[in-house]
Amino acid sequence: MLALALATGLSLAACAQQSNAAENGNGASPEMRAQMQQARDNAKTAALNDLSPADRAKVQAIIDQVNNGQLSDVKGAVQQIDAALSPDESKAVLGERDKMIAAVKANMPPQNGAAPNGGQHNGFGRGGNDAGRFLLQIGVSRERMRAIRAAQAKPQ
Repeated sequence: MLALALATGLSLAACAQQSNAAENGNGASPEMRAQMQQARDNAKTAALNDLSPADRAKVQAIIDQVNNGQLSDVKGAVQQIDAALSPDESKAVLGERDKMIAAVKANMPPQNGAAPNGGQHNGFGRGGNDAGRFLLQIGVSRERMRAIRAAQAKPQ
């Protein structure tokens, strides 16, 4: 389940829950988590390499701002990234996302004969075809995204 969550860009709040489940012995094995992390790392490298040097620098600057706490508006960060990308770059980034999903799914064990996660995409439809969102999700640390999501979930 964690593999599909990472592959499909599940919100990091849900990833945190699944990660905790894995740590408690009822989630993905350490080998599976290592394979998923490798697929994520490969996708990040390939996606960033699909960008022009100038656009790569812009995207990395936005990711760095989110990672260091200067920017906590995730939707705004995604919009900034999307605005920096050309249509060809967006298409290439989404191609890297698709490769990552395929790699993770190929390594997932069957779950009682059913498709992983019952064939559902763990909320992947929410922004699933958004290159900026994908770049942000693979670029920002999980811990930072958890902190942002937790802050957003608190009542004002």
